[in-house]
Amino acid sequence: MENLFKHLDICLSEQLSEWPMAREAFHNLESVETRILSSSGLALQHNPARIISTTARIKPADIAARSCFLCQESRPAEQKAMDAGDGFDLLVNPYPILREHFCVVSHEHRPQAFKDCYRKMLAIAAELEPGYMIFYNGPRSGASAPDHLHMQIGRSEGIPLVDKLRANEPPATDKPIVIQPFGFPITVIKGSDPDLVWKCVSSMSVYDGEYEPRMNVLSFNREGQVITAIIPRGKHRPDCYYAEGDAKIMVSPGAVDMFGLVITPRKEDFESLTERQVLDIYHQVTPQQPKIKVGIMAGSEIRFCLNDSYTDGHNSFEGEMAIRAESGRLNWNGVLVDSVTLKPNEHGSTFTLHDVTIGIGFHWERREDQTFSGQLRFIMDQGQVRAINILPVEEYLASVISSEMKPTASREFLRAHAVISRSWVLAQLRSPHNKTMAVSHDAEPAAHSYLTDRIIKWYDHDQHTLFDVCADDHCQRYQGRTRIISAEAEAAVRDTLGQTLTYQGHLCDARFSKCCGGMTERFETCWQDEAKPYLVALRDSSIHEESLPDLTVEEDAREWILSEPKSFCNSADGNILSESLNGYDLETPDYYRWRVEYTTAQVSDIFRRKSGLDIGDIIGLRPVRRGPSGRIFELEVEGTKRTVTIGKELEIRRTLSESHLFSSAFVVEKTQDGFVIKGAGWGHGVGLCQIGAAVMAAKGYTYREILQHYYPGTTLGRFY
Repeated sequence: MENLFKHLDICLSEQLSEWPMAREAFHNLESVETRILSSSGLALQHNPARIISTTARIKPADIAARSCFLCQESRPAEQKAMDAGDGFDLLVNPYPILREHFCVVSHEHRPQAFKDCYRKMLAIAAELEPGYMIFYNGPRSGASAPDHLHMQIGRSEGIPLVDKLRANEPPATDKPIVIQPFGFPITVIKGSDPDLVWKCVSSMSVYDGEYEPRMNVLSFNREGQVITAIIPRGKHRPDCYYAEGDAKIMVSPGAVDMFGLVITPRKEDFESLTERQVLDIYHQVTPQQPKIKVGIMAGSEIRFCLNDSYTDGHNSFEGEMAIRAESGRLNWNGVLVDSVTLKPNEHGSTFTLHDVTIGIGFHWERREDQTFSGQLRFIMDQGQVRAINILPVEEYLASVISSEMKPTASREFLRAHAVISRSWVLAQLRSPHNKTMAVSHDAEPAAHSYLTDRIIKWYDHDQHTLFDVCADDHCQRYQGRTRIISAEAEAAVRDTLGQTLTYQGHLCDARFSKCCGGMTERFETCWQDEAKPYLVALRDSSIHEESLPDLTVEEDAREWILSEPKSFCNSADGNILSESLNGYDLETPDYYRWRVEYTTAQVSDIFRRKSGLDIGDIIGLRPVRRGPSGRIFELEVEGTKRTVTIGKELEIRRTLSESHLFSSAFVVEKTQDGFVIKGAGWGHGVGLCQIGAAVMAAKGYTYREILQHYYPGTTLGRFY
């Protein structure tokens, strides 16, 4: 039939005349009940026939055990396939939830994948008559046949989202916009440009082990113009689906449900569901701002002040208090307990922890009182009381960007930092806890009379198992409300709400350091032996300037470190630094190039105490391997008793300083009675250079340009 999508009513009529089972299913739709839940148009449909797809088993083992009901050889004999072009057939859906309901099915049995059908979807949408829509369920977002590529077409009357998009003016811009008609974000795109739609989808986050973002997608023709809506998804099914007894609600949201028409196979759910319950279901199955557990401090006793009223679930408290470890438990007001969680009685309440140590192990280490919002939890941790702050991620981020840098820094820099801090912490929340402090001891005979040991260590956040991240430089600085002294910091977080960096759809592990020294470093130099394509070595300056020499070569590294090449982070601009650096960071003026001197006795004593190794007096410090920024990640330390090779970069910095060397990008000069260490940069140098980014912002770069400079090949998208 020519113009197939102009005559869907005729296609359906012809098919139903030949297929009694489908005819009965569509006839039953006439008795389906609908109930409006809210003024927003949110509605319920009672459709007992939906029980088949609602309870569909979609685990790989279940799918492998059944025949594919969309493949030609497994279809009912009465089901007629109409050629839809481009390798697709049009089939009548025998289990309809819409007055006219079709499937657009690939001839080839291949997995559900939006990349293989989005162009066809938009082309069909452009041909559809008013009153129809085409939609896509992702393989983990409502598709009952995730093993076979397909889309669906149906009548759109009574679909709340379509009604809203038809009633309102289309976006005034060709750029995507975000709306929230039902409490979760929906990206709306005007026009049938497939590249624009794909750009939006490819910027979305992909769960580990999956091949595309979780989503539902809708397209329809509005007065000759295609409108597309993309709904990011989280979980396939809400918790209530798996509950028992009265708590069970049998709702398994697919695309139509997410468009505002929630299908309920059970009569009791149709009659009892409230708007609040439906919104909660939406909240559970769409990406939402998560809460984060931040480990703040630990001690035998923690003193704190509840500045407002808090409850432990039994009683309310306010004012100065203390909690201490006793007999392996917590002494809370004279009662021994395993944990205590204090929740604010009112939004906006705060508490203050006394004597919080910041900069642990670094040269700016100190104690201060810090004030926080959110919940306060106490648990036992290796014989000590551990204080944990639980709060929403966006609230956490406002403090992070004010703690890492100064909240009076330029807005573009603060925006960039909000994006990378959000990307990093969300990536950590998604990753399983692994032991990521690795230790390698390789002993082998040396050319001299000593024994050479290789001791390679690296440290990462995943060693935290009782909370998500810590509050210090080991993860990213978080100093509560104490550091939020400017509305600019909160505005930067608000301006970038939910924005993250992704690489090929996956959340970026967006590392950053204070000053790269003119050249950023690769991820694998500092942590696991795993290349991350967006954490690479690059010159911290304009792309038009001269490229760097090979700093893995010792002679080139020495020349680079002993010079002061022009770089974004080589700034003596006092205004930029005073606006961007917190007071304790400003105490370190020589961050770009620095110098440390030790006598032999001093460096030998420091190394012995910090490494736990007695190698005698140190008589040689020799770089074995350098990264492309000149940072040493294997250093041979020769002593009078034995020689060891240590790494990676943080272990080198830790064992050669009472605190930490500023970086491992250094050269060593032997003196008559010791060593002079001359170095470059402050920190590991991977990813964004904070001082360099602050200078870029001052020069007029936007936060998007800053992010592209430090994380090449990444895409800026929205996580929630």
